[in-house]
Amino acid sequence: MITLYDSLQDIFKNVTLKFCDSPGRDIFESNEMKRLSNLLPEWGSIIYEGLNHDEVETYRTIRHIFRSLWSYYAIMNEKFESNVKKENIKSLQKDLEKIFEYQSDFLPLLLLYHDIGRPFNREWHTFESAKIVHQKKLFHRFHLTPIQRIILTGVIRHHLLPGTVFTGESSYFGAISLYNDESLQDIWSSYENIDILFHTLMVFTIIDIWGYDYSKIYDHYFSHYLEIRNNLIRVFTNLKSIEKKDHHIYLYQEFSKIDKLNLKWRIACALRIFQFVNTQSYLTEKFYFAKIDEGLNDKNQTWKDFSSYLGNEHSLIQFKYALPLMMVLASGNFVRKPFDIEEKIHSKIFDFWQTCTNIVRSSSKNPTLSSSNHPILWNFIFNLPRGWFYQSKQVKYVLSDNFLMNIRKSSIEFSSKMDSFLVDIK
Repeated sequence: MITLYDSLQDIFKNVTLKFCDSPGRDIFESNEMKRLSNLLPEWGSIIYEGLNHDEVETYRTIRHIFRSLWSYYAIMNEKFESNVKKENIKSLQKDLEKIFEYQSDFLPLLLLYHDIGRPFNREWHTFESAKIVHQKKLFHRFHLTPIQRIILTGVIRHHLLPGTVFTGESSYFGAISLYNDESLQDIWSSYENIDILFHTLMVFTIIDIWGYDYSKIYDHYFSHYLEIRNNLIRVFTNLKSIEKKDHHIYLYQEFSKIDKLNLKWRIACALRIFQFVNTQSYLTEKFYFAKIDEGLNDKNQTWKDFSSYLGNEHSLIQFKYALPLMMVLASGNFVRKPFDIEEKIHSKIFDFWQTCTNIVRSSSKNPTLSSSNHPILWNFIFNLPRGWFYQSKQVKYVLSDNFLMNIRKSSIEFSSKMDSFLVDIK
C-alpha cells in the first residue's frame, strides 16, 4: 500500500532547498504543487481559497510548508546539512523514526496542515488550522485511529507552545491550554498518548524553525527542547494519580514552580538568550543574567525586588507574537544578533513586565473578571503592523510612555472557549 509518506517523498525527491526559497508564486505554479494538489485536492482547494482571502500570506504559507517538508525528508534520508552537531541530527532523526513507526503519515500530515489556516486568521492560525481540519474531516481518509486523529489535530492547535516556552513568550503554565482543550481529554490517562503528543510537538518545533529561510538553530536548542518535553511529560503523566477535581490546581502548582525557576531566563529572552547562549565564549547564561541585574540596579532595584513584585502572576502571562516587541523594549531596536558585551539593557522591558503584571493583579479585585475557581491564563495580543520593528516611527512608539499607557487602557475579554483572558493591545 502506498502511503502519503511515500507519495510526498516521491514528489520531493528532486526538490531543492533553493526551490523552496523561491517566490511563493513560483512554487504555486510548479509541477510539484500540481502533483501535490492532485494527490490532496482538499488541501489544494484550501490553498486556492487562501489566495482569494490573503494572497501574500498564502504565498508565505506555501513556501514555509514546502521548506518544512523538504527539511523533514532530508533528515529522514540522512541528507540534511546544517550547522548543528551530527549527534543532534541523529537524535532528532531517532525521534522522527519513533513517530514514523507510530504512524507513518503523522509528520507529513502535520507539516501539510499545521499552517493551513494562516491566510484566514494569522493571529490565531493554529486554532484556525485545527478548525478547518476538524470541520472538513480532512484526516478521515487516512489510516488513522480516532485517538491518532485527536492527537494530530491537538498538535496542530497547540504547535506554537514549545517554541514560545523556549523563547519566553509563554510560561510553562501556558500548557494548561492543552488540558483545557476538551478534544484532548481522552489522552491524559495514557502514558503512550502523552509521550507521543509531546514527542511530536518537540520534533515538529525544530522542523518548523527550519521551515523559514531566515531562522537558525544552534546545538543548545536540542537540550533545552528536551528539557521542556520531559517537564511537560512528567507533569501531565502525574495527573493519573491526582483526583480530577484537583487537576487544575495541581497543574498550576507544578508549572508555576518551574516558571519561578525559569523567570530570569524568560526575561533574558528579550536579549535573545534562547538563540545565542553559549554560541560565543562570553555569551554564557551568567552573562545574560548579569545584564538583567545591571539594568535593575540602574533602576535602584534588585532581582529579588523585581521577581517579588511580579509574584506568581508572571506564570499566568502569555504574549502573542511579542518577541520582537520585547527585544525592542530591551535593546532599543530589533536585530537578530547577540547582545554586545558592553551594551546595557533598557529599563522599558522591566516596566513592560510590571505593567502587564498589574493588569493581571487588578483583575482579582474585579468580580466580573475573577469568578473562576482556578487560575486563568492571560493572553496579551499586540496588534502592530507587520514588520513594524523595521519602521522607526513604530519603534519610537513602542519605546514611548504612550505604549505602556495603551496597554493599561486595553480592553479585557474572557474567552470561555479558550478559558483565557484576552488583552487586545493596539
